[in-house]
Formats: sequence, structure tokens, C-alpha cells
Amino acid sequence: MKFETAIIHIKEKPFKDNLEGDVVKSIHLTSTYSLQDIEVEGLFYQRYDNQTRLALEEKLAYAEKCKYCLVFSSGMAAITSVIFSLLNQNSKILAFDDLYSVTKKVFNYFLPKYNITTEYVDFSKDFKIDKNVTMVWLESPTNPMMKMVNVREVVKKIKSENSECIIVFDNTFLSPYFYNPVDDGVDVVVHSLTKYINGHSDCLGGAVMTNNDQIYQKIKEYRNTFGNALSPFDSYLVLRGLKTLPVRMEKHQQNCLKVIEYLKTKSFVKEIFYPSFSSFISPNVRGFGGTVSFLVDLDIDNLRLFFKSLKIINYGVSLGGVESLICLPHFSTHKGIEGIPYNLVRLSVGIENVEDIIQDLENAFSKIQIKVY
Repeated sequence: MKFETAIIHIKEKPFKDNLEGDVVKSIHLTSTYSLQDIEVEGLFYQRYDNQTRLALEEKLAYAEKCKYCLVFSSGMAAITSVIFSLLNQNSKILAFDDLYSVTKKVFNYFLPKYNITTEYVDFSKDFKIDKNVTMVWLESPTNPMMKMVNVREVVKKIKSENSECIIVFDNTFLSPYFYNPVDDGVDVVVHSLTKYINGHSDCLGGAVMTNNDQIYQKIKEYRNTFGNALSPFDSYLVLRGLKTLPVRMEKHQQNCLKVIEYLKTKSFVKEIFYPSFSSFISPNVRGFGGTVSFLVDLDIDNLRLFFKSLKIINYGVSLGGVESLICLPHFSTHKGIEGIPYNLVRLSVGIENVEDIIQDLENAFSKIQIKVY
């Protein structure tokens, strides 16, 4: 089956997959299960496994071309579960220098308590990897500067110099529809399901995918013990959102490209950050999604005026929902992180009519009275 068909029908076949005539997976809310023997086998307690959650995991594993998937109560629950289940004291992480701020917070403030160190490098340039590096952490495009790297070449270099280290890739921005990191040799894929995969801004969720049996067992045991699995109801919401991922991603990207063309015409916009097909990316990347960052030539007062003038685009954090969201990472998602300019705008372009999105931006820009520089 093709991607679009599989994510609709896997584990949701009527009269099979524990369904009656249902054409969608039921929400199984039970916290515990009646057992038919004194030996515990199969489903027995929701913290370990649940029918709705298992259906979502099977679909997501397929979507990322992986053998295994585990879903979690948030993207950060997934990220921290990978870190704490796979690393030991005195481990070392090599990470992209432009990352999601909360991932950096874990690396910078929590891991040093366990003598786990992190070195930041720009993987788009030449880099070195020590033999004592235990884990490599990648994003591409990065959040919020939208840097891209050729993951295939980066992984090849890392594995040739340190074959034992685990390579983790956060694929939240591209989604499995536009990219599958395992095609380029990545060991572990993580997602914030909250973003594009769910796509409706109505639940939190995270996921970890891998083909490695040992890695899967370690992370699953961690989740079973610490109890940060995705709830059945949120699993159902993500199952529902996942089915429209292909059409949403195409529309997000289509709208985003038109918004970028509009932004190029505005004198206030100094620089636009959005990936493009080039020799600097993996040939396995099929698209770039609907998020763009750009620098504006405005002071704080004019920035505030611009955002307050928006009527359709909401000012708020997160991304990947059907509605357009805009924020200043310096003051919100990446507050306190060095190197993020105050006038960097991140826009998650939704699937509204693109003419309405552009007109909303135009109306807000028209309120600006003073050019600062």
C-alpha cells in the first residue's frame, strides 16, 4: 500500500484488528484488563499497552519505515525517555548548535547533574566527532533558524569515525510524509506529535521510532516504569489527525511558498529562512513543510503593533496546526537562548485560504509607521 492508503487503513480493518463493523479504531479507556489465567500475558494494564495506543504505534512505525514505535505524553517526554534510557553517567552528546530550546535546556541544565556533557557543532560545516561521543542529536531543518544539513553525509561521517554512537533525529518539522531519516542511516527518530502529525492543536504527544531491538526494549522499559505513555484518548486524536497528514502537508507547503513570495516584496523583511533543494540536503527529502522564519527591520514597539494588528494569524507558540501561528522565538519558545535575534519571526503557515493569510499580513504591515534602520 502507498503511504496515504496505509495510514488510513492499518489496524482499522472492519471485522479484524479487534473491531466489529467499525471503520475507525475505538477508544479503549480501561485502566486494567481482566486476565484469563494466572500468568500475565498480553494486555493487562494501561501503563504498559493499550489497544488504541498500539494501533497508533503500528501506523507511525509504518510511516517512518521502522520496526518499532513508542508514543508518549508529549514530545519532551519522548525526547527525555530516549536520553535517560540510552545514556549513562559520563556520557557525551554531540548536538546541532541550533535546536529546539527545551531540548537544549535538558542538555544544558539537567544532564550535567549526571555528568553527561554536550558539545554543540554546526553540522552544515566541517566537524569532528570524538570516540567518547555516545549520542548525536540532529534536527534538519533546525528550530527556529531553519538550517539544513545533508543527513546522509553527516551520518556516514559519524559512523565511519564512531560506529558505536547512537544517532537521533528530530523529524518534527518535516514529518514522515516529507522525510524518513532511517533512509539515511539514523538510529532513532523522535517526533512531537503535537505538531504536524496530529495537526489540530488539540493534544500533546510524542513518538520514538527505531529498527533496533535493543534500543526499543530499553526505551519501552523506561516508559513502562516511569509512566509517560500517551493516553488512549490522545492516541485516538492523533490517529484521527494522522489520516489527513498527506493532504495537510501539501497544503501547508503550498501556502508557505506563496507567503514567502509575498514576504520577498516587503521592505521590512530583511532575510527569509526556509530550506530549498540543494546539494546541502539529503536526496531523500521530499519537501520542507509549512514553517518559515524571517528577520524584520522593526523595533519592539512596531513589532508589537504588527502582531496586535493580525486578525486571522494567531500569536502563539507551537506549529503544525491547521491554523496559522506566529511568534517571536526570542521572547517565547527560545527565551534565554543565545543567538536568536529579537526581530526573528517564526510563522507556521496553516491551511486557510492563502489569500486570507497574505491579506492579514499585508494589513498588519500597513500599520507600521516608522522604519528604524
